[in-house]
Amino acid sequence: MPHIIARSSFISFSVALLAATVFADTSPLKKESQRNRTPGPALLQSPASKQGLNFVVGVHGLDSLSFNEQSLLSSPESGELRLQKSVFRAVLDALLPGSSSRAGTPNKKADTIHLSYPWGRISCSYGKEDDKITMKIEISNTSSEPLNELSIRLMELNFPRIPNGGTLEAGMFGFGFKGPEWPLGQCPASIPTVADPRFVVPLVHVDYGTGALNLCSDDVECAVNVPYSTNFLARTSYPLVITCSDIKPGVTKVFNVSLRFGPAGARIQDLSGDVLERYAGKYPFQLNWNDHRPIGAMFLAGPQINVASNPRRWIVNFGDIDITNDKGKAAFRAALLKLADNSVQVLKDIGAQGMITWDPEGEEFLGACYYGDPRLVPSLAPEMEFKNDGVKSVIDEYFEKFRAAGLKVGVCIRPQGIAMVDGKPVHQAADDEHAAQILRERIAYAKQRWGCTLFYVDSTATVSGSLNPDVFKAVADAHPDVLLIPENESMRYFAYSAPLNSYVHHKVTSTPAGARMVYPKAFSVLMAPDGDRPEDHHALVSAVRRGDILLFNGWYHSDGAKKIKRLYEEASPLSEVNSESSNQ
Repeated sequence: MPHIIARSSFISFSVALLAATVFADTSPLKKESQRNRTPGPALLQSPASKQGLNFVVGVHGLDSLSFNEQSLLSSPESGELRLQKSVFRAVLDALLPGSSSRAGTPNKKADTIHLSYPWGRISCSYGKEDDKITMKIEISNTSSEPLNELSIRLMELNFPRIPNGGTLEAGMFGFGFKGPEWPLGQCPASIPTVADPRFVVPLVHVDYGTGALNLCSDDVECAVNVPYSTNFLARTSYPLVITCSDIKPGVTKVFNVSLRFGPAGARIQDLSGDVLERYAGKYPFQLNWNDHRPIGAMFLAGPQINVASNPRRWIVNFGDIDITNDKGKAAFRAALLKLADNSVQVLKDIGAQGMITWDPEGEEFLGACYYGDPRLVPSLAPEMEFKNDGVKSVIDEYFEKFRAAGLKVGVCIRPQGIAMVDGKPVHQAADDEHAAQILRERIAYAKQRWGCTLFYVDSTATVSGSLNPDVFKAVADAHPDVLLIPENESMRYFAYSAPLNSYVHHKVTSTPAGARMVYPKAFSVLMAPDGDRPEDHHALVSAVRRGDILLFNGWYHSDGAKKIKRLYEEASPLSEVNSESSNQ
């Protein structure tokens, strides 16, 4: 093992050293490339005009680029249009210069670049609109195979300092985008650097101290990315990359991209308001839920219970439950319905709109919780069907008590299938189409049996990130009268749902700013069982005023529940009127 580790480290060091050589400005390859460049640039902006945007188009791309006298290209080669290479591909090309397959062709127009490849052709026409560079990119696939994904490096910019910025994506847990506060490329791992239009507005914002820019897909058709830095120590040079998808054989597709400049501190919406509107038009906001009162969380079982006669780990009677005989089941029924009565009182006192029960199936198999399939209640927790000579099973009467009090009810569901393996439920991964079908079926069951309209959707992440937003669009289309609350999120989820964001775990105090830029009516469900902390009080009051819903433990009176009530009282319009009157 020590020899293996040493060899691996040597290989990694060698690759890193080669990569650094490839990307360094002093590379022999770069010098040779610059000597062999063909002269004859097309001038799109007078060099005498120092302020504002100035750039010159050459044979292979941009020969120069500046904004307000700040040069942003370290060399003409940095402005070249070319296919984006991985670090390993760049190293290979350095070792084997003849491996590149690009062939340039003469420009027919002074502002257009043409690149030819064995599979087809790329053309880019540059234009200028005020402080915006426009790039019309045509990709022709003349091969017999589809181009599923094609990444193009538009240019590589060199900034005067480490820039801040990123996409409008807040990440799977909602604690990302509040503004360009992250150093570029240094955001948490749960926040993708790629702005994929399937998930988020295809826009990357960069603030570099002396100015700001947005890299945008103007027609919201391609993904945009400002990935790793190419000067690893200084971290000031970054390629600007687009990724174009689904170009079928014999087809030419057009992608319109822009680079929009503004002064330091310029807001995203000021530079790219039209792109935000275009995205919202393509993926319109369709969540129709007007009740923003708090929601109570109900947990009927827990891992802390370990009683042989109570395998589902029910917490009622402090876990002292025996479901192995009818007498014990009757006692369980009475205890559960008493819990429901007490919870109704708590929810009414706090002013909640309703509750969500996480575990009506119990928690017998701890590694699989939460199961998220209400259809399995009869098989996983048969005592929930006990009637004790009554007309209704205990689980039906449990939900009915809340509905009779005018409260909404809900359950936890999951987008994965469940297979019984050796008598234990095991979650099975599902693709997007199957996940949508699973959710639709589980919602339909819970609606029909218990009248559920609130659905916490657990485990909405895959190995590659959050579920595709199209899953939630399909579910919302099928069930427009429910509130979906996904555990994880991407920005576009907010068009169809109110994702769960945790104040108690991640200190998230509002719906991410990026989501509200696109969808002003977007809102989150904020998990706050302990209420607020003094330093976050005003932020949570503001969140409630803007429509965010607070989630609290709904089965007992607590200091946290009282804080939730006070937050809503302070956030109410009547409270604002009274406060203004007292200050006059």
